[in-house]
Amino acid sequence: MDQQRQKFYHPYSPYEIQLQFMRALYDCIESGKIGIFESPTGEFYARRAEILVDVCLITRRRYCDDEPDWMLEYSRKEKTRALTEKWKDLEVRLARVRAEEERRRQASGNQERPKKKMNVTLIVQKLDPEATKSELVDESQFELEEYESDTDAPKKPSGPGSSDVDGLSASTIALLERVRGHYSVPHNSEEDNDNDEIKIFYCSRTHSQLTQFANELRRVSLPPSLPTPQQRSEEPSDATENSELEEGVKHLSLGSRKQLCINPHVSSLGNATAMNERCMELQKPGVAAERRCPYIPSKENEAALLDFRDRTLATVRDIEDIGQVGKQLGICPYYAARPVVKHSEIITLPYPLLLQRSAREALNISVKNHVVIIDEAHNLMDAISNIHSADVTLDQLRTALSQLTIYARKYRTRLKGKNRVYVTQTIRLVSSLADNLQSIAESQKSTEGVVQYSDLVAGKGVDQINPHKLSRYLQESNLARKVDGYVEHTQQKEGGQPREKTTVPVLFQVQSFILTLMNPSAEGRLFVIKEDGNVQLKYMLLDPTNHFREIVEDARAVILAGGTMSPMSDYADYLFSYLPTDRLETFSFGHVIPPENLTAQTLARGILGSEFNFTYDYRHSEQMITDLGQTIAKLCEVIPDGVVAFFPSYDYLGHVLDKWRKTTVGGRGSSILGLIEKYKTVFHEAQEKAANADDILQDYSNTVESGSGALLLSVVGGRLSEGINFSDRLGRGVLVVGLPFPNIQSAVWQAKIRHVEQTAYAKSSGSEETRKAAAKAAGRDFYENACMRAVNQCIGRAIRHRNDYAAIVMIDKRYDSDRIQRKLPAWIRQSLVPSGVRPASRIRNDLTTFFEKHSSHRNAA
Repeated sequence: MDQQRQKFYHPYSPYEIQLQFMRALYDCIESGKIGIFESPTGEFYARRAEILVDVCLITRRRYCDDEPDWMLEYSRKEKTRALTEKWKDLEVRLARVRAEEERRRQASGNQERPKKKMNVTLIVQKLDPEATKSELVDESQFELEEYESDTDAPKKPSGPGSSDVDGLSASTIALLERVRGHYSVPHNSEEDNDNDEIKIFYCSRTHSQLTQFANELRRVSLPPSLPTPQQRSEEPSDATENSELEEGVKHLSLGSRKQLCINPHVSSLGNATAMNERCMELQKPGVAAERRCPYIPSKENEAALLDFRDRTLATVRDIEDIGQVGKQLGICPYYAARPVVKHSEIITLPYPLLLQRSAREALNISVKNHVVIIDEAHNLMDAISNIHSADVTLDQLRTALSQLTIYARKYRTRLKGKNRVYVTQTIRLVSSLADNLQSIAESQKSTEGVVQYSDLVAGKGVDQINPHKLSRYLQESNLARKVDGYVEHTQQKEGGQPREKTTVPVLFQVQSFILTLMNPSAEGRLFVIKEDGNVQLKYMLLDPTNHFREIVEDARAVILAGGTMSPMSDYADYLFSYLPTDRLETFSFGHVIPPENLTAQTLARGILGSEFNFTYDYRHSEQMITDLGQTIAKLCEVIPDGVVAFFPSYDYLGHVLDKWRKTTVGGRGSSILGLIEKYKTVFHEAQEKAANADDILQDYSNTVESGSGALLLSVVGGRLSEGINFSDRLGRGVLVVGLPFPNIQSAVWQAKIRHVEQTAYAKSSGSEETRKAAAKAAGRDFYENACMRAVNQCIGRAIRHRNDYAAIVMIDKRYDSDRIQRKLPAWIRQSLVPSGVRPASRIRNDLTTFFEKHSSHRNAA
């Protein structure tokens, strides 16, 4: 078994560090543990993707060997033949699809010919809005259906924002049930058991990252998961027949309607919520047949659904490929992908579809006894908090109240029973929220502050409303959709300007916020924020533990992987605090580069002798800003090609640039910015030009590649601080100016730190003084960790492959602190030059020597 465990089917010869990664990952999954893996990105990101797939699929295909020998022998004798026949049937179908696609590529120059083109054209013509303009709209369609569900028995829970994340309403769930129940491949319980093998759920932040993963997945080639006929001592004829079958990795990419919708009159709306609502409108029972979405799976296109399954699994496809398959077959890939889940070995999906329980339930995804991998997981806790947070403005509450009131008056004679009760309760709740929010905002002197739920619902008998029953009603009754549809219909009838379909209907925003109020009060806080004359009510989830715990407790193993996961203590303290210590393991692997390819320096004093202390109280010192500019100019003189400098915030970067433009140096009247531009062309990122970040990056790249040096001034946490590769000449130097601590004075961060301190206090023991000290230390550590995770993301932008080299300079005296340095990744710490408050001139000389050495090596090569 030990020799078998060393056999990894990596497509390249792995480095020793990568072998260490694979062995640790295999052991972690096999032992059913929670593992946090840190490995530098760049070229290794692609290799990490291959490693994750390689190890996990090997693990998945070895779980059949996880039983005692006598049981394995018995199982093989009794079941292998039946399993092999099912395997052969599916693989034969997939082989035919692969062969057909290869013939098409050869016949049409690598472009597949669309199938059912005529049918699709006719469908689009049927959906032409011009053809339906004259249709009369029956206002009865906006009536609420009779609602009798008034028990406290829980149904499928839905998290905050469920109505605007992939259409996860009750009607969507019902439709998915129909798709799964009637239009998937016929099956029985035995087949379900056979298909309930270990799956790998691979999750990342964006579809572009998942696409990169799919590209790497195509490189991996594994042996069959079932014994060959030779291993079963069967006849040579069977062996020949089966050996000709190729067993590929069965991969499925899941996405939202925004990625997968093929109905042009839905996909053109752009906004996810608007698309979800229009999709559901086209499926309502009362909609005329010619107006219903024709792509939804049905008994009429069951053959296309089976064809979709086979085409999807035949080769590794990314989300765009799956959309194209749906277009060719004239079937909705968003719904058609659901039955494919049970036939897949590895499923890729973005954060929201995995991290939200309502999304998993609507997609019929269960991670029970499966493997969950979350890549680029450095921001996982923030992602969970953001998914389960919501906000609403005072204007939106007023608008929603007006719409609800108009609707209730119109249908007052037709609102009966529970509908009358709950519509009235909803109006009272929204009215209370609006009135109390306005009153609190008027009395609140600061721009933001914490507010209690009891203060928001005071008066009007709102405290008598059962919030859980009301939240269920809002999710199950389609009240928001009915009201919004009636309001839009009324506006059109009166000749008013219809609402832009690309915007989120206001009542959906209000409903999403109301649903967050059902979370336990200890998990989150409510904030009132005043900005630019607007008043916003924001719910923020502070504790992501329980929302991720269900995944952890169900899954066989959970892997968090990323290039810069340091500092890791927050994961153990706040995400996995309930786990026994022997189930959680952390790993920090070095870089594939030799140590001499990286130099990391801390710079505490400038070239003019100023102490670099970019704390809030001192950062606006003109003397220090002047010294910073001249020091950066000296560094740019000796660092070749491209240099990227990261500042704590857009505001501070703008302030520094303004000073550099106005401050002259020497007797020549040249500005500091002009001094820097003697060595590098300067580009800078601006908050108001976030959409132009790609253009700025392209101009910077072109300048560097042309042979001219360039300096790119960016912001920690900005568009260019994550996911951008400044490899080779684009990032020979990375400068980090200051430490980007969050605003400790903000109500949000005060609430976060207070929550951490309260948690630490409750866990600690000893005297009152000891417990208070432990709580204060925990709050400080949490605050520093947030800062250093952002720093680590920035410094990881350079060094992207084995032969790359770069210098990292951290400019602030606080980087000399041992406590701060311990929060740097191990691969940075091992190249960190001991400081001892070395003068800037000494660091400049060290950098000169570093780059001269690498320049001579490059020339010799």
